[in-house]
Amino acid sequence: MFEQSYNDNGTWFQDQRGGIGPFSRPRSFFFNLDYTRTKTRQMRGVFGSPTAQSYLQQNDPNSDGIVDGLAFYNYFNATGPGSIEDLWNNGLRASGGFWNVDGTGLLMDGFWQAKDTATYNGREAALAGRLDTATILALQQGGGNAIGQPVNLNGQTDLGLTVGQILAPGVRFDGQDANDFGFFGSTFDILDRTLLNLSGIPIDDGTAFGATIPYDIQFLMQHTITSVGTSADIAFSPLHDGSLVRLNPIVGGRYSRITEEFAFFGIDSGLGYRGDSDGDTPENAKVFAPGDGIDDDDNFIPDNPGEPDGDPEFTQINPFNPVLVQASHMAQVQSSLAGPEAGFHYTFGSSKGFSVVGFTKLAAMFNNEEIRISGDNLFNHMSVSDTPNPANNNLFDPLDGYDTNNQSGRTANAYSSSSTSTHLSPLFEQSLTAEIPLFGLTPVLKDLRLLENARLRFGWQFLFIGEVADPVQSVVYQSNPRLNLFPTIRPNRDTFMQHTLSVGVNWTY
Repeated sequence: MFEQSYNDNGTWFQDQRGGIGPFSRPRSFFFNLDYTRTKTRQMRGVFGSPTAQSYLQQNDPNSDGIVDGLAFYNYFNATGPGSIEDLWNNGLRASGGFWNVDGTGLLMDGFWQAKDTATYNGREAALAGRLDTATILALQQGGGNAIGQPVNLNGQTDLGLTVGQILAPGVRFDGQDANDFGFFGSTFDILDRTLLNLSGIPIDDGTAFGATIPYDIQFLMQHTITSVGTSADIAFSPLHDGSLVRLNPIVGGRYSRITEEFAFFGIDSGLGYRGDSDGDTPENAKVFAPGDGIDDDDNFIPDNPGEPDGDPEFTQINPFNPVLVQASHMAQVQSSLAGPEAGFHYTFGSSKGFSVVGFTKLAAMFNNEEIRISGDNLFNHMSVSDTPNPANNNLFDPLDGYDTNNQSGRTANAYSSSSTSTHLSPLFEQSLTAEIPLFGLTPVLKDLRLLENARLRFGWQFLFIGEVADPVQSVVYQSNPRLNLFPTIRPNRDTFMQHTLSVGVNWTY
């Protein structure tokens, strides 16, 4: 027998329920299954060293400009993870438990967020406002008028010819512009359309001012995250148990594992081109006209290396084959969090009809944090000696690194390291979910046995965790392989936040 007497606004009430045996106390069981869509924080800052000089500064020793107006436009500027599109993860959340007749209960849940990746593609962004190659070639052939028949490129592209033939492994660079590629034009014609003023990575290279590494073929950044977790809480007797509102204090524990990763992949031609630069610009510089969107040389390609006179000259700087340099970097933070939590669970409305359920939780989490980094060729590959080396085909010997050819695996410029630590991370979680008895009012669905005691759920959840390492900012961006200088780990912690939208089904028995 369960018997309870209570006073509500001066009136006494009594609840009685009968039963046989010590385990016969009636309980209300519930189970929820939700599909979730989670938006994760963006990582902070810039990708690279915040103290290294820009590409403009290192190629303008007299501080008198390189080309007129260049200082006001992007010139292999540093960029950051803020350029990556917002990361949304799909996932599942299962929760359930029971309520006793005295208002106490047990609440449990578990969630899984599938691994997903958001990407910033620097090449796609730079080509967004440019005509495609087939149209450009047609306009050039027709003197500005589109030709009658569409141009058939036979599946070839400027990028494919550049990477697969002009700068392919083992191919000697056509520095005299002697090779002809038919409808695509000469070597320099293709490079003039292919090479772009993308982004740079500032690094500390052991010198007083550092350097910025340029990339003119590809610049990719990716943000990846996945997580899994579970929690269990005891709900104590309600602080308030009215006809429409019930408020229960809850105490329990939780475990979560969050794996967040930042990755970079870049390709640079390894070529120098000075264009319309002034006299103090180094031979190993890449010089673009100001990015003003104007086609100065009337070849239907704005802001290309050949502007403004349409006569680009490309010089091999890197003496290794392949000429192009492929660089990569990865930083991963895995946070395993476990600890006690406490808060409140609340229900507004009827347990059988429309209701809004939610909770507010605070937790002190022990955060076992593992940071791993790895990469290859992330050094200033354009740093070369001032004088050509006759023994090396009069090329400029590199100063900072070794052979960049990673076609057969990692090079001598590769690096990797890891670090593990444990610290406390505060956690705050807020959840609100509406449960609507909609299935019983819907034709066909109301006849399904599976949905006989079910309600439709729509929810929102906010998660805040303090002191979680940022994969981008937890790296010291230093690199000069010949000086045994490589990127290292230095944890830089910030707040980790997620907003989750969910839709699902509730069953109550």
